[in-house]
Amino acid sequence: MTYAHTNSGTTSEVHALETGHVAELLGQLLERMDRIEQHLAKADALASEAPALLAMATDTVDGLYRDAAKAGIDIDERLKVGLHALERLTEPATLRALAGLSEQLVTLEQLARQAPGFAAMTVDMIDELYAAANRQGVDIEGTVRQGLTALRNLLILMQSDEMKALMSSGVLDPKTLQVMGAAAHALVSAQREPRRAGPMALLGALFNRDVQRSLGFALNFAERFGQKLPG
Repeated sequence: MTYAHTNSGTTSEVHALETGHVAELLGQLLERMDRIEQHLAKADALASEAPALLAMATDTVDGLYRDAAKAGIDIDERLKVGLHALERLTEPATLRALAGLSEQLVTLEQLARQAPGFAAMTVDMIDELYAAANRQGVDIEGTVRQGLTALRNLLILMQSDEMKALMSSGVLDPKTLQVMGAAAHALVSAQREPRRAGPMALLGALFNRDVQRSLGFALNFAERFGQKLPG
């Protein structure tokens, strides 16, 4: 009797537990269905509003096109150019060039970081050169000042009326310099081989072709020089 009573009570408890579990599952299922219905309601609302939103977006884009056209901007042309530029940028050769450029930029960045050290080293080297020159009695600053003064004087001379007259006088003409060079060479050669010349030597020199050419040059020069002299 006791066992039968105990078994009957246990069966009732298990049945009650199963019934409660099923009720809990049903409640969770109902809650999920409510949430699904809410999401579906939102989706329906968005779907109903989609044509209006699409029309508004289209009007906005059309307005942007019209404003750009009024400003002289061809959006279609710019899009074509942009797509062409994107195509060029994504080419393998361009990408390889960009990769190489990035490596060069990294190198330049490293050099820029080292620039202060190089500058300090350069300043130290200049200071050492100054000190060494001073120990040898060389006034670098004075030499630089003298060089600048000479340069200034040269510029003044080049702009002077005397230099302009010299440049236009023909003295620096290549042919004039050639004649002056020949005369200087003849003077040096004659000085190296001096010799005596009597009346007979002078008479004999008149039959020398080179002397005749020199005399002809001298006579021609005297005539032309006389024409240039003021009367």
